[in-house]
Amino acid sequence: MKPKTSQHSDSQGIAARHLARLRLRAREKSKRLKDMGEILAAAFDALQEGILIIDGEMNVMVLNRYMRDLFKIREDYQGRKCYQVIQDSVIPCRGTSCRRVMLKGEGEEEELVLIIDGEKRTFEVRTYPWRVREGAVRGVIRTFTDVTHKRAIEELQILAGISKYMAHTVRNAIVPIGGYIKIISKECSSGKTASYFRIVEEALGDLEEAVDEYTDFIRVKGESVCESLDLMEVILELPGLLEGDEAKRIGLPKYLGSAPLSFNLHPGSFVTLGSRELFTRGLLYMVKGGLQVCREFCQGEGSLEIEATVENNTLILVGRLSGVEIPESLLITMFQPWSHARVEPAFHHWSVAILNEVVKKHGGRLVVRREEGLTLFHAGFSKEGVSQYP
Repeated sequence: MKPKTSQHSDSQGIAARHLARLRLRAREKSKRLKDMGEILAAAFDALQEGILIIDGEMNVMVLNRYMRDLFKIREDYQGRKCYQVIQDSVIPCRGTSCRRVMLKGEGEEEELVLIIDGEKRTFEVRTYPWRVREGAVRGVIRTFTDVTHKRAIEELQILAGISKYMAHTVRNAIVPIGGYIKIISKECSSGKTASYFRIVEEALGDLEEAVDEYTDFIRVKGESVCESLDLMEVILELPGLLEGDEAKRIGLPKYLGSAPLSFNLHPGSFVTLGSRELFTRGLLYMVKGGLQVCREFCQGEGSLEIEATVENNTLILVGRLSGVEIPESLLITMFQPWSHARVEPAFHHWSVAILNEVVKKHGGRLVVRREEGLTLFHAGFSKEGVSQYP
């Protein structure tokens, strides 16, 4: 009987060792799966696009950090319906691609416009079927890519093309009309209609200038800043740029001499991300805009001083219009010429709006404010607030 006991003990020992090895392998496999899950979770959370995985019953299984932050979702989202989690609704989405993808087993792409924190955002959404080893569809995987900025750039490019076409068309019409008006006005210089022809000439000039400024406004919105630039270095060059080709292109010489112009520029350095061409254009439009305001609202009695200084890692650029108090209505809509044209039709210029776009692209903020006997264009730039807009 003893041999049988020994054999039984040996069998038990072998079984115990085998079971121990199986348990060890199971623990190792479980650890590997856990590690792989943590790696996948970290990878999902690192993506700058949304990942949503739902099962066949529309229950949320995975939401990466981008989606949780975007929609401000609590951590108890797993197992809840996707429309409850994403839209805070008790009603399933109508016309969603999720059901179609589950039924057809084929991926779909669509573009969705969502309102997030009161802002309209555009997303490219791709929905893919989720299977296990080529089996039946168990759910779907959805990716959300924010293309709001991309769509805005595309719209600006379209608008810039339309603006260029319209500017070309208007200019082609204005040139011959203006030429014939001058000829006719000379022939009628002693008649009663001479003053009318001068009014028409001025109106045509204003129209051409407005078209050019509008075209520049659209162009500036679409340009990017991508180089290291010392803004103060460009500002110090401003007095010498007033008679240059760019100043002539934007029509600045027409306003020089209409009001006293002075500069109070303190040497310094302020290096940030920028574009020399774009920033130069903005400075010239600052001078032009100030002189336009002087001409429109103070009948030649005002003056413009451009002041710039760098203090405590901050650049302050000020256009000080003395003897000028612009109307309250214009103060509110100065950056939106299409709005203030209805309330202040005498002031149709886009110069300050162009300056505002340039300031924003260089990480600054422009404020137009009115004080007693003064109007100030105040632009502040901080290196901590460099704009990421193109």
